[in-house]
Amino acid sequence: MDASYAFADSGSARKDDLPESIDLSHHLNLTTRSRTANSLKGLYKYMNAPGMLSLAGGLPNPEIFPFESMSAEILPCDALAKKPPTLTGDISKDTVKEQSFISWLFGKKPTKTISVPKSHTPVHDPAAVDLSTLLQYSSAEGHPALKEFIRNFVEKVYRPGFADWQVQLNVGATAGWSQVVAMLMERGDAILVEEFTYPGAMNAYQPLDIKPVSVKIDGEGLLPEDFDSILANWDEQKEGRRRPRVLYTVPTGQNPTGGTMLAERKQKIYDLCVKYDVIIVEDEPYYFLYSDPWVPRAGKQSGQALRAYDNFKDDKKGVEEFFKKLPPSYLRFDYQGRVIRLDTFSKTIAPGSRLGWFTANPLFTERLLRGCESAISSPNGIGQAMITKLMLEWGYDGYIRWLRGIKATYAMRRDWMCDLLESTFHLEFNQSLPVSQHIKWITAYEKTAPGMGGAVLDEKRGYKAQKPLVSFVPPSAGMFVWLAVHLDSHKDFEKVKARGEDPNRVLLEKLFIELAEHKVLVVPGFFFDAQPGQPHKGSENIGFLRLAFSFAPHDEMKQALEIMSRVIIKFFA
Repeated sequence: MDASYAFADSGSARKDDLPESIDLSHHLNLTTRSRTANSLKGLYKYMNAPGMLSLAGGLPNPEIFPFESMSAEILPCDALAKKPPTLTGDISKDTVKEQSFISWLFGKKPTKTISVPKSHTPVHDPAAVDLSTLLQYSSAEGHPALKEFIRNFVEKVYRPGFADWQVQLNVGATAGWSQVVAMLMERGDAILVEEFTYPGAMNAYQPLDIKPVSVKIDGEGLLPEDFDSILANWDEQKEGRRRPRVLYTVPTGQNPTGGTMLAERKQKIYDLCVKYDVIIVEDEPYYFLYSDPWVPRAGKQSGQALRAYDNFKDDKKGVEEFFKKLPPSYLRFDYQGRVIRLDTFSKTIAPGSRLGWFTANPLFTERLLRGCESAISSPNGIGQAMITKLMLEWGYDGYIRWLRGIKATYAMRRDWMCDLLESTFHLEFNQSLPVSQHIKWITAYEKTAPGMGGAVLDEKRGYKAQKPLVSFVPPSAGMFVWLAVHLDSHKDFEKVKARGEDPNRVLLEKLFIELAEHKVLVVPGFFFDAQPGQPHKGSENIGFLRLAFSFAPHDEMKQALEIMSRVIIKFFA
C-alpha cells in the first residue's frame, strides 16, 4: 500500500479541505426519481420529543411484546489471537504459551454478559438501546447510536475523499446491492462486472434484462486497459443498449478468485470512471480479512516473517500495521461522490444479524433511504439491538482489536489450505499462465520420486516429464482458493473438442461429479461466469474450482484435500 494512503487520524480540518460531491442525479432511474418520503415515518422525529402525547402512530403496544429483555454472552474483543498458533509450531514462543492448538481452537473462552432491557429511562431517549424502541416500527435510518458508531468508523478507517458523504443502514450487503440496482438501473441496461462474479450479485439484475459486460481480471483485480477498451469502443446501435454506467466490483478477496486491488490499480479504474461517468459500487465483505502473503514451509522461520510478527505483536505498532496494510477504499480516491460502498457485519460478526450499511453521497443515501422505507421499513431490530450493545461495550478500539483477530483467524485457515496443498502435491513456484501472465502462479504436479525433480515413474518408459494438474495463487484476502485445473492435460481433451463440445465445461463437470461422489464438495468455476458461454481469454484450456477454507475444521480440510488429490491424479491418468 502506498504510504500516502496509510491510515491517519482524520479530523475536521481535513474534512473542511475536501470537495463536496457533484450532481449525479442523472444516474437515478425513473422509479427512484419518482419516490417520495413516507409521510407517516416523517412523524417519528416528533414522537420522541420530551412531553409529546402521541395519538398518531398505529404502533403495537410494547407491553404486549413477549420479550422482557435480551441478553447474550459475548467474547472480549481480544478473544481471538492476533497471531493464532499453528499446527507445526509457531514463529514466536510467546504466541503459543502453554496452549495447544486444539485447546486454543475449542477451549472455553472468558465471556461477558450484555443485556438489552425492555424499556429505558428516560422513556423517550432516542439514543437508548431498548426493546421497546428496537422491536417497534421505527425510522428506516436505523438506531442513532449504531449509525453514529458506523459514521465515526468510516471517517477514521476509509477516509472518504469528499466532504458530504453519509452512511445509511441496510439489512446486509445482498439486500443493499439489490437496492442499488433498483435505484440506478433501468430495464435493458448494461452493467460492468468482473469476468468471474458472485452469483448472488448477478441474481439482483438478471430479471431486469440487464446485460453483464465482463471486464478481465487477474490476481490484482480489474484490468484498466480492458475496462477502457470496453467503454471507448461501445457501440450503442450495435449493442442495442446505452453504454454501461455502473460498475459492480469486489476489490478485496474477490469472490471467487481471491484477488485484491491495491492503490495504483484502483486509482486508474477510478479515473476511467470519471472519464466515462460510471458509478462504482464497491462491495467489501472481505475487506478486513486482507492479510500477509502465504509463506511456504521453507520460509516460515525466516527473519522477515519473524520481524513482521514482532511489528504486529506490539499493540500500538500492530494497530498502525493493521491499517497501513489495508488497501485504500475506492472512497479514498473519490472526490466526486461517485462511489457507493457496501459494508456488512456478516463476515466480522455474524451473517444472521442481517445488518450492513451504505456509504455514499447525500443524494444517493437519501434515495436509498426512501427505497428502504418502501422495501424493508427499517433495519433488523434484534440485529441492531445486539450489535449496538456489542459495539458500545467494545468501543472503537475494541472493535479494531476484534477485526485484527478475525484477520489472523482467516489467514491461519488460508495457510492451512495452502500448506495442505503443498504437502499433498509437488509444487512448482513462480509459474506463468496465459490467464494472467504477469501474476506468478503455483502449479501442482503429482508427488514424485525423491531426487527425480519433475518426473514420475512410468513402468514402460522409465521416468518422464509430468503434465501440470492444477495451479493456484494463494489469496491475499477472502475465504477461497481459486484452483485452475489444467484440463488440456486430460487424455480426452482433444477428443471432446473434436466433437464440437466445450472441453472445459464437459471435463470440469465430470471432475466435479467425481469429487462429489467421493464426498468432497467444491464449486465449479462456471457458476461464476459473468457472461456464460463467453470464453475467458487466456484460459481456453483451463477450468476452475472454488475451494472454501473458511468453515471446515483442519482434520476435515486435510481429509478433503487428500481425497481431492487422489481423484485429480486418477482423473488425469
